[in-house]
Amino acid sequence: MTPLAEAAAREVIELHAFFVEAFTGRKREFRRAEQAFSPDLVMVSPEGRRANRLQILDALAKARARPDFRIAIHDIWPIRETSHSVLLHYIEEQYRDGETSKRVSVALFDAAPDAPCGVVWRYLQETWIAV
Repeated sequence: MTPLAEAAAREVIELHAFFVEAFTGRKREFRRAEQAFSPDLVMVSPEGRRANRLQILDALAKARARPDFRIAIHDIWPIRETSHSVLLHYIEEQYRDGETSKRVSVALFDAAPDAPCGVVWRYLQETWIAV
């Protein structure tokens, strides 16, 4: 992977680790997410709902999970890159309340030196995978 793709992959892993801490109440400060999201971020949920940056941050602030909540990220690989952006594929598995959900995600990242991992989320599309 190129340095930009590696930064995007690290961002995916670190942000999801942050979500686990935030949703379980161990860390409720969302500045890290705010810094990692582009002002024009758009997300399409697995159900097909579209959300902008403010809607995403609002949903994250309301999210709660039991202490045993976990997220695993794997199968990360770049689909396409330019000198300033990377389109990344990854699989996300969530373990919540004894249930496992799985989704494939495609995310577009733009280089941003001031962001936590040097990239910001620009677009995210998630699709459910049967478990």
